[in-house]
Parts: sequence; C-alpha cells; structure tokens
Amino acid sequence: MANPSIPLLHWFAREGRDLPWRHTRDPYKIWISEVILQQTRIDQGKAYYERFVARFPTVQALADADTDTLMKYWEGLGYYSRARNLHHTAKVIASEHGGQFPGDYQELLKLKGIGPYTARAVGSMAFDNVTGVLDGNVFRVLSRYLDDFSPIDLPATRHQFQAALDRWLVEAVAETADKQLPGKFNQGMMDLGAMVCTPRNPDCEICPLSQDCLARQRGTVASLPVKSKKLLRKTVWQHFYIIGVKEGFLHVRRRGPTGLWANLWEIPNIEVNEQVWNRADLDGFHLLGAFKHVFTHLDMMIKVYEGDALPVGLPASEGSQMVRISLADIGQLAFSRAVLKIFEQYLKQNSYFQVE
Repeated sequence: MANPSIPLLHWFAREGRDLPWRHTRDPYKIWISEVILQQTRIDQGKAYYERFVARFPTVQALADADTDTLMKYWEGLGYYSRARNLHHTAKVIASEHGGQFPGDYQELLKLKGIGPYTARAVGSMAFDNVTGVLDGNVFRVLSRYLDDFSPIDLPATRHQFQAALDRWLVEAVAETADKQLPGKFNQGMMDLGAMVCTPRNPDCEICPLSQDCLARQRGTVASLPVKSKKLLRKTVWQHFYIIGVKEGFLHVRRRGPTGLWANLWEIPNIEVNEQVWNRADLDGFHLLGAFKHVFTHLDMMIKVYEGDALPVGLPASEGSQMVRISLADIGQLAFSRAVLKIFEQYLKQNSYFQVE
C-alpha cells in the first residue's frame, strides 16, 4: 500500500486549519487543547481553549487553582471529570516532574486522564515522537484508504491501524529527515477527515489521497467505516425547579464529589418515571417548559417548574444543603450545561441576570 504521508503533508501545508494550539510547541497547551476537544466541537472549543490558557497559562498556574475557579472556567463544556483530571495531573507534574511535561509515551500514560490517544498526540506534536494518532476522523480516512471493513470499535482494528500509521511515519521521517513530520502528519489526517473525507458526501475529487484510495477505486466509500455494535441509549425523566425568583433569589446546592456533574452546583431536581413526567401539571408549581438534554449514552428529558417552596421528597445530595443565593450572584458558581440551558431559557427575562 502506498505511503500517504507526502501527499497528505503537501495538502496540509496548503489547506490545514489555522487553530490557536497549532501555534505552539508547549506540551501543556497542546494537552489542554486535546482534552477540551475530546468531547467538544472545534468551533466551540477554540473559545474555551483561549479563555482557559489565558487564565491558567502554565502547568503551575493550573496546579495552584482552586476547584471552584477551575470548574467555573470549564462550565458549559460538560464531561467535568476532564477538568478534575486536568487539575490532578497538573499537580502531579508540578510536584513530581518539576513543572515539566514528560515526553516519553509510557511516562505520559502514567498521568491521570491521559490515555493512548492523548499521549500520542502530545508526544508527536510537542516532542516529535514518531507515532500516529487515531481519532474518529483518522479511523474514517484509514478505513476508506485501505478499504478495510474491520470494525473500528474493536481493539484488533485499532492495533492494525496504529501499526500502519506508525510504519508510514517511520518511513516518511527517514525519507525527509523532518523531525516535526509526525505532528504535522497527525494534524493533517485529522483535518482531512474533518474537511474532505467526511462521514457523508466526502469530496473525493479534491482529496490528496484519492489516487491510491482503495475504497474510491472499488466504490465502497459510502459503506465505510463500520462498527460491530450500536450504541444503546438510556432515557431518564427529570423535573427541575426554579424556586424563589420572584423574590430575587434562587435555591441551589452543590452536587456530591462523584457521579454525574460531580462538585457542580445545581437547582433542585428530582428523577421521575415517564408517566409522572407526562402529566399536564404539578400541584403548587407552574410549568415553564420542557426540553431534551443529550449525553453520549443518555437522553435526559427535562421539565422546568417554577414555585415558591421546595418540592416534597427532594433527594439528598451527600449532605449538601440547599442554600439561597441572589440572582446577581449566579454567575459566580459553576453549573452543568443543562442548568445553564434552563437559566438561558427561563431567566432571561430578568435583565439583571446574565449567564457568562
């Protein structure tokens, strides 16, 4: 199979996306960008990245941050365990590595929240490690380029594709003597999957790899990639309550240290069954509206109610007591994206309240 490295690099030099983390070789900033983008679209992630590194410009600055400040700067990104892992790892790097990121792949894997993908990405882009990275875009490009119907969600396929990437990179570095080639190749593969070799209607006419793409030659592009199993989704039904707004305050509390939205603030809420959720009204409360909040493996159906008193049967949150805060102080606390949606939709009539 032809090595795609050189035509890909020529294309990337012309067409690659101009992203802020591509203007640095600082492993800390590259790491931050990779973690943000794990579950976040680039168009949304760019603003978060720039705001985050402006507030925490170094590993030491992140290590020294208090949890509330960190979570506030992560607010709205979701998957909050990412922020907690960042904090933990920053402290380890500051205390055990003298504030310097390790460049070795195995040493990177020892850090909390850094798996094979992130270790290879940081290693190739910051330290010129000769290794490829596999994300969804790269899996799609490789499946089509190789016309490989191996399910991409199986470990054997990952090992097979990883070996192909690494082999191509070893050959290309030897041919060009360009030490920074691995990082450019990996970013080029990601961009190619995002911009050209897209899930639907890929633009094969402008693809730099089209000449040697086996799926294009065989007419199987639309059938690739394949997965061995479908994602099973769960639906939960939730009532959320806005209490005290008429008097200029809101009832909130902090969630516990584990589970969904750990350590974030929330408004009162109760999980109910579908039958209860579908009732037209709720005694003592006014229905403001309903919407669906989507997680990776979960759909949360949310109804939002307004009332003057806390609902009966409100479940405890590991000892965290409900407190009253002024509406003007809401922006000081970190809430989940679901709660921010509630604020944006149902509190926007209050001109003195603004979600940051």
